[in-house]
Amino acid sequence: MTAPRFDGSTAGPPVGYFTYRVAEDRWTWSDGIYELHGFGPQEVPATTEVMLSHKHPDDRARTYEVFETVVACGEPFSCYHRIIDAQGRVRSVLSVGRGIHDDHGRVEKVVGFFIDLTEVRRVESEADVQAALLRIAEHRAVIDQAKGMVMLATGVDADDAFGVLREYSQRRNIKVSDLSHRLVKAVGTELGPGDESREAVLGFIKGLA
Repeated sequence: MTAPRFDGSTAGPPVGYFTYRVAEDRWTWSDGIYELHGFGPQEVPATTEVMLSHKHPDDRARTYEVFETVVACGEPFSCYHRIIDAQGRVRSVLSVGRGIHDDHGRVEKVVGFFIDLTEVRRVESEADVQAALLRIAEHRAVIDQAKGMVMLATGVDADDAFGVLREYSQRRNIKVSDLSHRLVKAVGTELGPGDESREAVLGFIKGLA
């Protein structure tokens, strides 16, 4: 069958192509489409019902709406969604296509391709988790530093120092981590045991009252 041209603007090459002939309600799938859904070539009928049955339940209605729209008007589409293959594995995919009109302006067929984004999404998710953990570690470090400043300036223990930070964060409606960043920035990272350092911390706290 004639496949749409892949222009390299999407993430990775297509894994399979499809054609849907509207009047006949008939699909043609390349081997890659079968493989993407966990089947061997021609193992199952190429039908709308089979295609939809493998859409993730949370994405099924939206993908069918996209399909109905392209059948009705033929406008180019791209649809990110998830499928569940024959082995029960969840895959993240992008379907891209367009309608082709007949001489009377009706959509005669829909052609397109699928791209498997599962690995891309996995890597992105892992990177997001690592970035989040790094932010948490950074926030904890600066909160501990701010707690130490409050302890040195006021003589309270760690729990009470955190209580001071939390109290003023609530008064100013800002996060404890943001307040801690402000304190460390205002006083400086090199806090010594002298009166000048204690006064700097107390001055910052008083300014929040």
